Amino acid sequence: MVDNTSCPVLQYADDTLLLVRGELTDVQSLRTILDQFASATGLQINYAKSTAVPIYMDEETIVDCISALGCRREGFPQTYLGLPLSNSKLRLSAFAPNIAKCDKYLAGWQASLPNQMGRATLINSVLDSQLIYAMEIPPGIIEQVDQKRRYFLWSGTGTSAAGKSMVAWELLD
Repeated sequence: MVDNTSCPVLQYADDTLLLVRGELTDVQSLRTILDQFASATGLQINYAKSTAVPIYMDEETIVDCISALGCRREGFPQTYLGLPLSNSKLRLSAFAPNIAKCDKYLAGWQASLPNQMGRATLINSVLDSQLIYAMEIPPGIIEQVDQKRRYFLWSGTGTSAAGKSMVAWELLD
């Protein structure tokens, strides 16, 4: 890489995301740096588990870059750290696994045991935290999760709670 070119690095636990220009010389330099890091630290990079996601590159350059890195090629959309990732606007259906995760939690809770304060605590500590690390959640997904939260709070189930709410939902936050 040219000295004045940056290479943003995003890390979460043992997961690393490197952003580099799609030029063969930059990719070769990245591979050299990664190999030097491995030699210096004794930590080995598992290129078989690593992926490259080229964006707006010609096919010949992509093939050369993937070969230089020695990893597999992937594209969009994909899941990264449990969230859908794409280079274009995502449809609400891309968040279906997040909604299903809420349903899974609701199905496992013994709703008849806790009172409304106990259910509110479960909602706030578990359901709210499921999507909190996402930077931008589409309003439609927030509405679906809020609906499940309301149903569970007022009726103790993950399904309709029509006529059981005691307070306007907006006043609970």
